[in-house]
Amino acid sequence: MKRAIVFFSRDGSTRIAAEILGEKLEGTLIELIPRKKRGFIRSAYGAIKKKNIPLEGAPEQEIVSYDQILLGTPVWASNGTPAINTFLERADFSGKEVSIFTVQADPEREGSREIHDYLAAKIREKGGKEPIKRYAFHGARPGKTSPRSHLEEQINRMIFT
Repeated sequence: MKRAIVFFSRDGSTRIAAEILGEKLEGTLIELIPRKKRGFIRSAYGAIKKKNIPLEGAPEQEIVSYDQILLGTPVWASNGTPAINTFLERADFSGKEVSIFTVQADPEREGSREIHDYLAAKIREKGGKEPIKRYAFHGARPGKTSPRSHLEEQINRMIFT
């Protein structure tokens, strides 16, 4: 099975989780990169309003040849990110197995179910297969990056045991 790990990361924790998953699952990393860097307040507002932002390239076209997609985003203001919203709007998941992973500052991962439900609904609208697996990881507070060992321990426990 050919796998892609599609992710957006602002402070690095989601990138580290994507890299760990890529290594363990032998998946190709596809990073969502905004065309313009935005400040945290503006980005959080965009997350609250479920806005989209322009992305570099066409990452939605990069997934065409993959059977399995792992989609990762940090959690901002109890929502996914504008970069993920843009990708979900453009991507076609027809016939693909899709899993979701989120990384958030809250160690209890409050609200992750609601975010996962929102993302899963968008994936279903675009033809993603059921069931859509979901994973919520604890990262670091805004502006900080979680240690690799912290994320790797969670990934091993939740996915590989």
